Amino acid sequence: MIQFYFVEPVDSLFVRGNLAFGDSGEHGTGAMPPPPSLFAGAFRSTILGGDVEALATYLERGASGDAGLDVALGTLNPRTGQVTQPGAFRVAWVSLAGLGAQNGTPSVEPVFALPADLVKLDQGFARLSPEPAHPLVADGRDLPCVAVLRTDKPTKPEGGTYLSDSGWRSHLAGELPDSSSGTVRAADLHARDPRLGIGLDPGAGTVASSLIYTTDGHAFSPAHDPARRRQDPKPFVATGFMVGIEGVEGILPEVGFLRLGGDGRGARYQRVDYRPPAPPLESVARTGRFRLILGTPGLFADGWVPPGVRREGPDYLWVHRDCSARLVCAAVPRREVVSGWDLFAWRPKDAEHAAPAGSVYWFEDLQGDPDKLAEWVDSGLWGDHPNHQRRAEGYNLAWLGSWT
Repeated sequence: MIQFYFVEPVDSLFVRGNLAFGDSGEHGTGAMPPPPSLFAGAFRSTILGGDVEALATYLERGASGDAGLDVALGTLNPRTGQVTQPGAFRVAWVSLAGLGAQNGTPSVEPVFALPADLVKLDQGFARLSPEPAHPLVADGRDLPCVAVLRTDKPTKPEGGTYLSDSGWRSHLAGELPDSSSGTVRAADLHARDPRLGIGLDPGAGTVASSLIYTTDGHAFSPAHDPARRRQDPKPFVATGFMVGIEGVEGILPEVGFLRLGGDGRGARYQRVDYRPPAPPLESVARTGRFRLILGTPGLFADGWVPPGVRREGPDYLWVHRDCSARLVCAAVPRREVVSGWDLFAWRPKDAEHAAPAGSVYWFEDLQGDPDKLAEWVDSGLWGDHPNHQRRAEGYNLAWLGSWT
C-alpha cells in the first residue's frame, strides 16, 4: 500500500547536480526536481534516527535488530554495504506539489513537468505523435517511427509551465490538457536562490585562500508581487513535493521533520490522502496500444531501452510473462547521470547513465492481459534481477497512458 506525504522545505533547498565543480569562481548547478533517492535517504534516515539503539546496531551490523525495521528497510552486508535482504520500503511516487487553501483536511495537488511528447505553445498545447521514419528525420534508434511535432506555423515552445493534476490526468487519457486550468507556472512553485560559498581547508578547518564559488538553491512557496496579487492570486498556500512510499506502515509517524538536501536543510512532512490516476486499461484493451512515460530516471541495462524489450529482427519486442507488445517509437531526451552518496559505506555511489524522467515510449500490438501490463508498470520497470537499492530509491517509475 502506498502512503502519500507532502514534503515542504522550510528553507532554501540545495540539491547538487552531477556536473563537477570546485575551482575558484565556478558555479555548482542544482537539480530540480530532485532525484527520488534524495527522499528515500531522508525518510529512511528519519525512520532509523527515531531509535538510537537501532541506528547504532544498523551501522555496526547492517541490521537494526528490530524485526519490524529490518522487514521494512532490509539488511546489508556490514563489510561491503551490499543488500543481503531487500526490505519492503520503496519510493513509489515523486512529484512537485502544492498545498491547497481549503480549511480542515490538507488538500495536496501533485504537479508534473511536461513529458517529452507534450509542448506548450502560445496558442495552447501540442502533442508529438509517432510518424513513419524518414531518411531525413533520423534519431539513431532504428525504430519504425519517429516522434514528430506538427503545427500550423513555426513557433518556439514556452518554458516555465507544469501540468496540474487535472492536466496530467487528461494527458494520460490521450487528451490535450486545458491551457488554463490544466497548468501551473513554475514561478508559483519555486524560485532560484543562488548562494555564495567559501571553500574550507579540510585539514585545518579554516577558509581556503582564493576559493569562492556559487551554488544553485531553490526557494519554495515564493512570494508573489503584491501589485499582481489581485488579478493573479497565488494558487497554493505552500509548495513542495508529494512522495509516495510503500512498506512504512506502523514505523513512520504521520507528521515529522526531515533533513533534506545539501547542508541538511529542514523540511516538514505530513501524511495526505491522494488517489493516483487509474491506468487506462479499457483503452489499452480496445486499441492494443499504449504509452509508457517515465516518472523518474530510468536505469536501463541497454541504455534507453526499457527492461524486457529485446531486438528480434527488425522489431523491438517487449515480453513480460504472458504479455507482449512492439516498441515502435521513443522520445528520449539526452541521457543524464545518476550517482549519489552512500551514507552506510561512506563513499560515492557508482555513476550510471539514465534515461531522463519524462521520456515516452509508444507500444502497439499488445498481446495478453492489460492487467499484467499495469502490474509491471506499478512495480517499476525492472527486469528479473533488479538493483534492490536503486529500486527502493524510486528509480524506473513510470505511468501507463493511452495512445489514441
